[in-house]
Amino acid sequence: MSKQQGIFDLTELKGKIAIVTGAGNNGIGWGLCKHAAGHLGMHVVAMDLHKNLVDSAQQRLQSAYPAVKVLGIACDVTKPEELAAALSAIEAFFPNSEIGAVFANAGTLFNKTILKSSIDEWATTLNVNVLGVVNTIQAFLPKMQLSETGSIFCTTASVGGLVRGDGGTASYQASKHAVVSLTESLSFEIARRSPQIRVHVLCPCIVESALPTNSKTNAQEESGEINANDIQPSSNPTIDFAMTTENHAQQVFDLIAANKFYLLTDNVRPYVNHDYPFEALKIVRERMENMSDLTLDNAGAFPTEPGDTKTSTLTGAMFREARKRKTPAAK
Repeated sequence: MSKQQGIFDLTELKGKIAIVTGAGNNGIGWGLCKHAAGHLGMHVVAMDLHKNLVDSAQQRLQSAYPAVKVLGIACDVTKPEELAAALSAIEAFFPNSEIGAVFANAGTLFNKTILKSSIDEWATTLNVNVLGVVNTIQAFLPKMQLSETGSIFCTTASVGGLVRGDGGTASYQASKHAVVSLTESLSFEIARRSPQIRVHVLCPCIVESALPTNSKTNAQEESGEINANDIQPSSNPTIDFAMTTENHAQQVFDLIAANKFYLLTDNVRPYVNHDYPFEALKIVRERMENMSDLTLDNAGAFPTEPGDTKTSTLTGAMFREARKRKTPAAK
């Protein structure tokens, strides 16, 4: 028997619904929406935390891709009742269409060390990044299981979910390790009873995104510092060597079509126009070697060259070149 379900013909998705959480702020989810609508002919449900974000996403997507139907839904993925209401809205808006893909992509990031981060920041990170994924699975997967046609359920982790914790991203990487593990479990759980649903975990490297800024904004809105009605779609910062969200989405679907479970989207051609990859597989293998030896290599905590960064993971060609240019790539 195959390790997974086999090669997936993406043309089967035409006319089906793509549901993407974390889709309203011009990041990874936005790119997935655009690719699903523009390249695959899928109807799109763009979900995000704030109504003005999803209203904007719906308007922009519908204008760009008039041949498909687009629905924007404001939804907090940490609240199961809001996801249940979202499913009802989707069924009413698309009465004759099946779900072809769900991307549980909503996430948050606080870039702080363990000792300098608050328990509230940890709770938010785990609630959104882990329990939000569980809630999304429980909301949409039973509906997908009712159909016998092929579909995709993909969670968003990170390359940080495959490698060791590093620097100031402990809560984020801990949450993303959990996403990888729970998605592996999901794949096993439904492999026999629902083989028509292809399960994947997305592990991006460096993609244009304003995730840290958006996470701070959401925290400020929750605390009452700013009004939700004032939140607008973010402009992504310029990051050396990053993939555009459109090119990243292309790589995601290429890997899905190639029957990969771990959608490790490295910064390689043809998805970028440079030759400075993250070298993700190299650091994944290094971690596996440490584990097989029951050891942990902390050499990266003791830089030997002037200007070197204390890191165990940001060691590939991308970061070596960034240090040469004195413009470190963002993580």
